[in-house]
Amino acid sequence: MKIALMLAYSVALFCAKGLAGLGVAAALLAAVALFGRVPLVRLLREGAFAYLIVGFLLVYNIVASGWLAGVAVAARLVLLVWASLLLMALSTPMELSEALRRLLSPLGRLGLPVRDFTTSLSIALRFMPLFAEELGAVRAAQASRGAAFEDGGIARRLRAYGGLMVPLFVGLFRRADRLASAMEARCYGASGEPTSLDGRRFSFGDGAAFLVGVVACTAFALIP
Repeated sequence: MKIALMLAYSVALFCAKGLAGLGVAAALLAAVALFGRVPLVRLLREGAFAYLIVGFLLVYNIVASGWLAGVAVAARLVLLVWASLLLMALSTPMELSEALRRLLSPLGRLGLPVRDFTTSLSIALRFMPLFAEELGAVRAAQASRGAAFEDGGIARRLRAYGGLMVPLFVGLFRRADRLASAMEARCYGASGEPTSLDGRRFSFGDGAAFLVGVVACTAFALIP
C-alpha cells in the first residue's frame, strides 16, 4: 500500500500544473510525516544530497522558461525526494523487499528472477549505512596516520580523499564476500518458493487508506 501510494503521489506531482497544487502536495506530505512521527527536520537533513541538483534545475528553468516554471520543477523534485525518504523512514528494508516481492510475484510465473531482484534491493538498502560507517572508519584510520583532509588546497584534499577509495572498497568487498558465504551456507536459492516471517495480509484498513490517498493525490493534481 505504501509503495502504491508513493507511485500515485509521484505521478500526481508531475501532473500538477500550478504552485497551488504543489503547495497542497507539500502539506499532504507534512501531514503524513507528522502522523508517522517522522521529524520534518530529518527529511530536510537527509535530502541534502539532492539540493545541489535542485538548485541547478531551478536556475536553468528560470533562465529558460521563467521563474514560475523553475520553481515548479524544483518543487516537484524536492517533494519527490522527501516522499522517498519518508517511505524509507516508515518502512524497514525487509518490509520493502517483501512488499516488492509480493507485488512482482506475477512476473515470477513468467520466469523472471523476482526473488533475486528483491533480495538484491534489500541488500543494497542495508549496505547504504554500512558504506557510511566504513567510510568513517577508513577516514579516521587515515587521519590517525597523518592524512590531511581539511588542510591545503583543493588538489591536496582530493588526493587525500582519493586515498580512501582502495581501503574502502576492499572493506566493502570483504563484507560482500562474507555475506555471500553466509547465504550459500544457508542454501539460498535451493527452494523454489521462499517462506516469509511476515504474516501480514492486505486488510480493509489498507484498502481504505489507499483509496483516501489516491483521492488526495488526484485532488491536488487537478488544482489549476
